[in-house]
Amino acid sequence: MRKEQIFTLADARALLPWFAEASKEAENQIKQVQRKEADLDKAQARVHAIIQHWSETVSKLGAIPKQPFTIDFNSGTDYFCWEYPESDVAFRHDYHTGFAGRHRIKEES
Repeated sequence: MRKEQIFTLADARALLPWFAEASKEAENQIKQVQRKEADLDKAQARVHAIIQHWSETVSKLGAIPKQPFTIDFNSGTDYFCWEYPESDVAFRHDYHTGFAGRHRIKEES
């Protein structure tokens, strides 16, 4: 089992362009499957495979994939939280509260 990486806010933000692009591409692939695949079972399997690939790729970079397309970055004390298509990593939440408890990051000056 791989140990979760600890991220600074700058670390998380540095990966954001890549995660945003990967999420956009996965979303576009899912929309294409939904438009073109008439067989519901095949469509569900393909969508599952797309989300699984996205999730595995996020994990390989040390972040924590949540619901598509939400990512947590372990800060060592809580999680920085990003959800596609947000333009910045601007939220965080405690380990125990999850997405529902997220709040805007207070920038230090």
